Amino acid sequence: MTNPVIWLGLSILLLALGLVVLVCVSVPALFGLARAARSAEKLFDTLDRELPRTLEAMRNTGTDLSGLADDMTESVSSARNIVKQVDHSLSDVRQQAYQAKRTTHSVAVGFRAAWRVLTKPTKPCAKRPRKPPVRPSVKPLTKPPTKPPVSRPKPPSPPLPPKDSSAIPTDATPKDISDTSLAADD
Repeated sequence: MTNPVIWLGLSILLLALGLVVLVCVSVPALFGLARAARSAEKLFDTLDRELPRTLEAMRNTGTDLSGLADDMTESVSSARNIVKQVDHSLSDVRQQAYQAKRTTHSVAVGFRAAWRVLTKPTKPCAKRPRKPPVRPSVKPLTKPPTKPPVSRPKPPSPPLPPKDSSAIPTDATPKDISDTSLAADD
């Protein structure tokens, strides 16, 4: 076994045997790889046909959603403006109704007062006798005052004019004025 030719022949034989085993093992793997490549090619062809349509549909959907969002924003803004206008209109109507009620009430009070004045029998006015003015008495200066002066209560103030003075005639008596002011408070 010292002969190198035997070793060379044995090495070549082992090498050939290894290559045969390698080819036997790699052939089915290569067939599987070829099959996977064909499947991948079919998948890529399908993706090439379907993906652009899908992407276009997704792009259109995004555009539509953006348009709908803009429309919703405009609709909400429009609805908000309409609500503000309705609220403002209701405020105006309330104010006008209050003003009409007040005017109607004032006219009714005026007519009542006028009716009372016109239908009231006239009484001759009795003149009151005038009292002479009271003159202060002169006190002697020799006597110092022993007590501080007594404060007198103030006379009652005249009645306040009613809220709506245009409804009271100028020739009305105090009784008519108090009746009119009571009717105005109703």
